[in-house]
Amino acid sequence: MRPFNRTPTRTITENVHGVDVAYDVPDNTPIIRLPFNLDATLRRVLFAFAILMTAGAIVWGTVAIGGMLQTLAPNWAAYLVAGVFDAGWAACLIAEWLLRYDSKRAELPRNVGVAMLAVSMAAIILDGHRNGVLLVGIVGALVSAAAKGVWAIGMHTIRIKLDPKYEAYLNARRQQTGTEQALALGEWDRQITADRTVKLKLALEAQRGTPEPTVDQIVGPARSTPVQAADQAVNQVDPAPEPVAVQAVQASAGRPVQPEDQVDLLVTLLRKGEHITKSRAAEILGVPESTAYRRLTKATSVANQYN
Repeated sequence: MRPFNRTPTRTITENVHGVDVAYDVPDNTPIIRLPFNLDATLRRVLFAFAILMTAGAIVWGTVAIGGMLQTLAPNWAAYLVAGVFDAGWAACLIAEWLLRYDSKRAELPRNVGVAMLAVSMAAIILDGHRNGVLLVGIVGALVSAAAKGVWAIGMHTIRIKLDPKYEAYLNARRQQTGTEQALALGEWDRQITADRTVKLKLALEAQRGTPEPTVDQIVGPARSTPVQAADQAVNQVDPAPEPVAVQAVQASAGRPVQPEDQVDLLVTLLRKGEHITKSRAAEILGVPESTAYRRLTKATSVANQYN
């Protein structure tokens, strides 16, 4: 077990006769403690009271309004809906807290919160009037008003009034950061959609067995251009050479075939606009169709990524 009065130590590294050694020595550095911050403590107490008062107001408003609504709906539905009245202005308090450095945007949740508080207080007073205890309804409504007031005081203590130029600077930086985030999310979504489209096309092609012609092939199918030498007769032309298999290319380079080489070859063909199916990839690479399918999937993803 560790002793409770263990002395703090620090590690020293020295060179002793050409050898680096590290050893621990007692650390007698005085520990500097921050002084007691009364303002921060009182601020925590203030917001703790505000949270407790808000919880009490929500409970009281839910009980009062739910008792009135249960005459028209089941108990669970009545009390669930009743909780919305006070929870609404409490949610606006959270939005106002998040926008405390932006006075213009904070006005909307502040005004909406006041409107929701007024509706909640009116409903509580109406419930007291319906039960013949109007005074109880008024006192219950003041509970929500008191909680809202404490929150307003707390927000006033932490709100910093920025100069117009600094507030505009902060808004500009926030807008720039938000735009970059939106563009990054949009690009991420585009890449995910492109990958799903590729996988869907390959899955449909594998299920059908034979690929369907693309739009380019239907409108204007590509035709191979015959190759003719200068001294060769017109009727003795040779057809355009087929794509050379990757094995032949790598054999000429004098090294074994790597999967990355096969993927690079398919990427090159796809960027030229060729429509390559699973069987066509297997023919080009000289591998089984299952292996060609994996190579083609990766090559299509790479080609779409850099388009």
